[in-house]
Amino acid sequence: MKKTFTIFTILFALNSFSQIISEPRLDREDLPPVRVDDVSEIRVGEIEEDLVFPYAILEKTPCFPDCKFTNETENKACFNEEFQKHIKKHLKYPKEAKKNKITARAIVLFEITKEGNISNIKTKITATNKEYSADFEAEALRIINKLPQFIPGEHRGKTVVVSYAIPIVFSLTDQ
Repeated sequence: MKKTFTIFTILFALNSFSQIISEPRLDREDLPPVRVDDVSEIRVGEIEEDLVFPYAILEKTPCFPDCKFTNETENKACFNEEFQKHIKKHLKYPKEAKKNKITARAIVLFEITKEGNISNIKTKITATNKEYSADFEAEALRIINKLPQFIPGEHRGKTVVVSYAIPIVFSLTDQ
């Protein structure tokens, strides 16, 4: 068995080597030199009015009214912290779901408009019992609709619409 494996490995290596040798050789020395004198300027176009930018790529992300940092890293940290506070403050576990010990996870996608308002809210709910999905969805929408008006995001010096997604976990262990 060991001899078979060794012979197979040698044959494979020789086959690979023979393919490399038979490939044509490219001589870069025979090519004429390329001269780059006239480089045209490449300009990035204007930001289209209807574009929606992901939160992660913005030069200046939207922020809560209380988060007014000049450093973008601090601003994002404050945004996340304020968002978590908002969820904890406003989350009301659906009564029937709590009574029946149903848990869920909601992924909420929405846009922050150029004016700082929330729009185009979409949810995806995963519940341990699908009968309660509508209750969890209603609660997730209620929480998002209670968000304050944001300071809008900017990209290349212009105010833009920003898409954002956040998970909301409905767990009985945190109650």
